[in-house]
Amino acid sequence: MLYKAIIFIQHKHKYVMVPLKLIFCALFLISFSMESKAQDGQSMDIATYYFVELVKTDAGSDFEPEVLQETQMAHLGNIKKMASEGKLLLAGPFKSGGGLFILNANSEEEAEALVKEDPAVKKGIFKFEIRTWYTEKGMLSLENMEKGE
Repeated sequence: MLYKAIIFIQHKHKYVMVPLKLIFCALFLISFSMESKAQDGQSMDIATYYFVELVKTDAGSDFEPEVLQETQMAHLGNIKKMASEGKLLLAGPFKSGGGLFILNANSEEEAEALVKEDPAVKKGIFKFEIRTWYTEKGMLSLENMEKGE
């Protein structure tokens, strides 16, 4: 059940847990707000983000538990690195396996290059799919999500 998944978000130099359901509600409201403004003829500055779905493969069964643990730790380190560079906005696992990145990259090619550097992707434990997403600049922020805006 996707709605019970938790995402870890970096906020004020610490990670907080946010239910994925809240994230999707906030994204829906953002999209609805954009549509309303577009219909009213208001101009908008558009921001582009990249949603990356990480999908588990069968390759994980090819590795010893110690290697999987090392890879997971390196994967988490990569998440922190991308977040500290401002490239990763959200990351978290799905209850059913795999996970999600929302990247703040300059292009889909840059987003793909960032994902390909992830240790779990390099080992073939995850494959990925990237989707380009547009929203109004300033609408995607933790503060908006916390307020339910």
